[in-house]
Amino acid sequence: MMASERSTGTTTLRLLLGAGYRREPSSMPSDSQIAHALYDSQTSTPDLSSRKSLDEILFLAQQSSGWTQVFKQMKSEGLIEEQTLGHVVARWTNRTIRSRRPIPSHPDRVLEHVEPVGASA
Repeated sequence: MMASERSTGTTTLRLLLGAGYRREPSSMPSDSQIAHALYDSQTSTPDLSSRKSLDEILFLAQQSSGWTQVFKQMKSEGLIEEQTLGHVVARWTNRTIRSRRPIPSHPDRVLEHVEPVGASA
């Protein structure tokens, strides 16, 4: 991270430059990711015909004023239990990241037993 300073009298202005201080376009979920998150977050109902297909979700997004409206509609129909669209996307993203984690290179390696802190031998 780079810091840039400019002094004017007694005031110092520091500008922090770096990826952590600006929003990267890649950090924002794409329309496809949001649609998949909404699709996957639908509650399991005995009547599968009430679930929306991915195409239906994408169509709703095109016809409405945005993803929040799609989320609100699906929630009002009882298809989604999460409180916010952010929760839906975060849960889906966490599940997706976990499923992509690499398998350890030494699965047969056994860790040594470590005594809990404060335990006496």
